[in-house]
Amino acid sequence: MHMFSRLTSAACAVALSVGLVATSAAPARASDDAAKLLFGAAALAIIAGAVHAESKHRPAPQQHYQPPRHARPEAPRHRRAVVLPHRCEVSLQSGGRERNGYRERCLNRAGLTHLPSQCVVGHWKGAIYGARCLSRQGYVRG
Repeated sequence: MHMFSRLTSAACAVALSVGLVATSAAPARASDDAAKLLFGAAALAIIAGAVHAESKHRPAPQQHYQPPRHARPEAPRHRRAVVLPHRCEVSLQSGGRERNGYRERCLNRAGLTHLPSQCVVGHWKGAIYGARCLSRQGYVRG
């Protein structure tokens, strides 16, 4: 609307200057020309006032906030739990406490390979995997 009011003001100024030039070039009928000039100026002022008043009453366009769209997080994929054979479980004494673990050789014979290396808690005829660590990694006691 700001641009429209500038155009209206410019149009009023051009019309007024054309009116002044036309009246100065006309013969000296001063009273008639002055009346026409005043009437034209009053008409332009009324039109400009109406346009300005109309622009005040029009509500400003509202901008609605739209949060950025993010991709939905993927649903967790559930893997089938790998059951650790009971026959592979061993009890270990470490630091005065009894801990449960699984022998690597037995687990490999049962078809379980590629076990998490961070779960190795010791070595006795091969690696021993901690039962608690394996259960945190998704393995289930059998």
